[in-house]
Amino acid sequence: MPATGAPIDKLSDRIRVRARRLSPSLLRVIQYIDTHRHEAMTKSALEIAAAIGTSDATVIRAVQGLGFGGLKELKQVLATALGEGQTPIDNMARTFASIQKQSATAIDQVFADHAETFTALASAETRASILAAVEHLSRANAIGVFGIGSTAYLVRYFALNVTRLGRSTIVLDGTTAPLPDQLLEMRNVDALLMLAYGKAYKEATSTIAEARRRKIPIVLITDSNELALTRHASVVVQVLRGHAGRIALHGSTFVCLEAIILAMAAEDQPRAISTLERLNELRGAIGK
Repeated sequence: MPATGAPIDKLSDRIRVRARRLSPSLLRVIQYIDTHRHEAMTKSALEIAAAIGTSDATVIRAVQGLGFGGLKELKQVLATALGEGQTPIDNMARTFASIQKQSATAIDQVFADHAETFTALASAETRASILAAVEHLSRANAIGVFGIGSTAYLVRYFALNVTRLGRSTIVLDGTTAPLPDQLLEMRNVDALLMLAYGKAYKEATSTIAEARRRKIPIVLITDSNELALTRHASVVVQVLRGHAGRIALHGSTFVCLEAIILAMAAEDQPRAISTLERLNELRGAIGK
């Protein structure tokens, strides 16, 4: 029995009850729809048939074999369940549903969500953890910066600005080179800043393991409480990315990084100023 409040997966229920009665060709169609639900939401019977290598008539017979009146009814069932999972599409669906429920525009929703995340960011606890992060990073001449996927862009921004403060940075994002090759460069790192959100994933845990092996202090920016991510960090800065289960918003993470950058500059003003002076000289030489 499903837990109270748990979504009922009507498609899976029908497949479980009726699949044995279907021929292999019809069952192949149903298996495709079951494993490609988001795609089936937008495809016609002809497009589904082309993806499988069968006829649109076979697709319709398979759908009717599950007890649906047609593909339209099946899509309605899929739409009802959409947004119950954890994929980016589900997160987007939940975001749209929230906007419709509150009769808000997408802009209103973004502003409201950011207001909440900034309030949390400005809390005494988070401010204290940011100051602790600055203390660890300011002691390092070379800083490794980890971020995968969309956070890689934030990582590169942070690395660029920290370099302008007179410190070396090594970006660990798996883009300019495979991540294992980049992790070899951690031998030259004095501290590690990690942006790792959500559940523990192998790139993050492998990076943590390499930092531990080299006894490098870790500053972790996250919204996760998973021990696989947090237990080995010297400092954990909890930064929210909007509401859980909706699309990720990176504004609060960006503001947190900007705060760390400026605080690090203030910790060693002569180094920051002399590096910027040299940068201006180089810009002038190139401009000329």
